Amino acid sequence: MRFRTAIALMVLMALLAAACGDSSSDTTTADTGGTTETTVSTDDRGDAGGGTLTAVRFESFDGWVLDSAAAYSSYQTHQAVIEPLMRFGADGQSIEPGLAESWDYDPDGLTITFTLHEGANFSNGDPVTAEDVAFSLDIWNAGPNFGGSWDAIVGVTGEGQEIVLELAYPDNTLMAVLASSISGIMPKDFAGMTEDDYYNDPIGAGAFVVDEWSIGGRIVLTPNEFYYDPERPYVDELILDVVTDETERQILFDSGEAQIIEYLSPTVAPQYDPADVYVCTVHSVEHIGLNVLRPPFDDPLVRRAVAYAIDYDAIDAALGEYFGLPSGILSPNILNWAPPSKPYFSRDLDMANDLLAQSSAAGGTSAELIYDAGNALDTLVVQIIQANLAEIGIDVSLSALETGAFLDRAFSIDADMTIWNYGAISPNISDPLIWIYATGWLFSGQETDTLFDQFLAYADAATNADMQAIITEVQDGAIDEAAAIAVAEGSYLHAVNQNLTGFESAPWGLYYYDTIALGG
Repeated sequence: MRFRTAIALMVLMALLAAACGDSSSDTTTADTGGTTETTVSTDDRGDAGGGTLTAVRFESFDGWVLDSAAAYSSYQTHQAVIEPLMRFGADGQSIEPGLAESWDYDPDGLTITFTLHEGANFSNGDPVTAEDVAFSLDIWNAGPNFGGSWDAIVGVTGEGQEIVLELAYPDNTLMAVLASSISGIMPKDFAGMTEDDYYNDPIGAGAFVVDEWSIGGRIVLTPNEFYYDPERPYVDELILDVVTDETERQILFDSGEAQIIEYLSPTVAPQYDPADVYVCTVHSVEHIGLNVLRPPFDDPLVRRAVAYAIDYDAIDAALGEYFGLPSGILSPNILNWAPPSKPYFSRDLDMANDLLAQSSAAGGTSAELIYDAGNALDTLVVQIIQANLAEIGIDVSLSALETGAFLDRAFSIDADMTIWNYGAISPNISDPLIWIYATGWLFSGQETDTLFDQFLAYADAATNADMQAIITEVQDGAIDEAAAIAVAEGSYLHAVNQNLTGFESAPWGLYYYDTIALGG
């Protein structure tokens, strides 16, 4: 599961602020726009309108400050209340209408022109204006975590339903960022509230308004009567509950008290009726990071020995039908993804033993592998890796940590080995690039100057083919360095009541609540 923390995301400002140049990309409404296919019409709903939709998750909510989002549960909740101008498509490739019904990106003229939906209003009834977008942009850029992601935007103008963003330079990453929940539109001057009061009782232009909420507890949302689509949302109430116990979550689902269980582990998914398990498009990457800053993994021969010692087929078999063999270090099924130009690692014990015999760890060595004790997937995979490395003379000790302690050590590169799982939050391969940079090459300490340059080249590339060529370079570099090794690739899972309509998830597991209706 992907968490974004302040430590990791401070680098985002430097990355995107520096990403300038003269790209000639010609992305327009024609190839990035569309309609939300999951919307359920009144006719399709029949008697399914209304009622209470309950979704249960294991992650705590971070509060309503968009810049403080640190887990998927927060991104998911923010976008329901503080809607951005655009949405991501469930295919992981496209951008769809949000508050804006259409847009035109003119990289030569350095503008993005949005046309708002007629009746795009905040939940207090005020219309969304260019001044609100400008105010929101200032708030986004002031954030210590994501701030700087919108640095290409230097002005906001417009009148009525038209909003024009003026750019200092073209940026291939910008459209995807604007479709992310971190780009939610807020009313100018917090609608006359203090900042603290606003974040305690937020006003947005999304389909829902906040009835009650607490960090780490229950959130209750109700329909925004001023929403631009009078038919949505299709439920009278949305309840989001945090339940940390896996068995309790399943009891709630089986009893019908909860209609959605977010982010099932593949280790528990077989306990559910297969018809209830929503399988996202393959996107999740399970990976290990090897600390290159100290022995034994400062020696690339030792790292490559590890890569060839891992039994990828055994991991594949253990994780069942929802995971498979890795294709590279970058999450697939996202805009401009490209594979490596060379075969990815596979198990070869002879090769692993030969490499280790030539290395500084000849004769054997030891290493500590840390993992999140609450992650059932990681708990299973580390046992396989421990057994695999013992076969070539690397004695691995396993340290199970609670999530906070794990992240502290992982981001500090304070362990020999880490294991983690990640995906994107927006429809562009630039998102995983930022994440890999932010994690110090996925907790390995591998130098990131090369990746930084590749990111800048990607942001400035003239064509999709040029962008994909850069991604292939990144994939190849990961194989050459073997500092972060993908061990499996699979799907995020949700349990979804079969009577729901309008549920559709992006590959990274995020979806929209307002398109969902109860009933068959």
